[in-house]
Amino acid sequence: MKRLTINSEGDVHLLATRLDFHVFRGQKQDWPVQSRLARVLQSLGCESENWKNRENNIIREFASRIHLYEHSPIDQADKLGCCSLMQHYGAPTRLIDFTASFYVALFFAVEDVEHTGDSVVWCLNEMKIRDKAIPRESVSAPDGNKRQYQYDEMRKQATGVLASDSQPEGGLLLIEPAQKNQRLSRQQGCFLFPKQIDQDLSGILASDFSCDASENDCSVSDFTGANHDKVALKVIIPSKLRRDLLPGMLWRMNINHEVLFPGIDGFCKSMTHYCGHSG
Repeated sequence: MKRLTINSEGDVHLLATRLDFHVFRGQKQDWPVQSRLARVLQSLGCESENWKNRENNIIREFASRIHLYEHSPIDQADKLGCCSLMQHYGAPTRLIDFTASFYVALFFAVEDVEHTGDSVVWCLNEMKIRDKAIPRESVSAPDGNKRQYQYDEMRKQATGVLASDSQPEGGLLLIEPAQKNQRLSRQQGCFLFPKQIDQDLSGILASDFSCDASENDCSVSDFTGANHDKVALKVIIPSKLRRDLLPGMLWRMNINHEVLFPGIDGFCKSMTHYCGHSG
């Protein structure tokens, strides 16, 4: 897997132009990419063979009580829709947040001004992921839109996985919710859906895409779409850059909490920016 280190604002913009057909996840530290549901179940000491049953329990509990707090109608049989809404409100699900915007992912990597270390953005080739899940040569889309057909089929696969009581074989799906809320729309959000709850991203990339876990350094100037033939890429944001340069750049681009998180909570989080200004 290639690893790039950003050293300037120019590197950011150059890299953004060379990452077509990718989805991104920004993290303040280089943690393993794993669903919150998996992390919670691990922390509680639940045996992995019981994880599917635990997932079914929390989805059923959520669907039975969400009407007490959310007045919009919800189809209780739509487990994928339930998971999307659960993810929105912070409940543990197998969904992993990604975005179609490199800049939005960069914001989530550097937003915590109290963090003093390096940060990371994971970049996944979404074309390779959907072609692996739904081979392009097998697609016969009546309207010619093979990409949309693949996403529709991945939603169907994810729905089937959630409806089943058994653990399927491993694999990775990309989910674009059929109905997006305001936050998801503003963040250009999508979800990574591991077919097996207990698998983290590195394990899936190794088993399904033969992606070598070793990281090979590559300069941003030498990186092009032509030499990136792998499914995954990791971008490192050094601490000096993430604190001194990127927050201001992203603010000028109107990428901040107030925009990405509609409502008073996002507005209040955006006040952090003004702590660094004297007036």
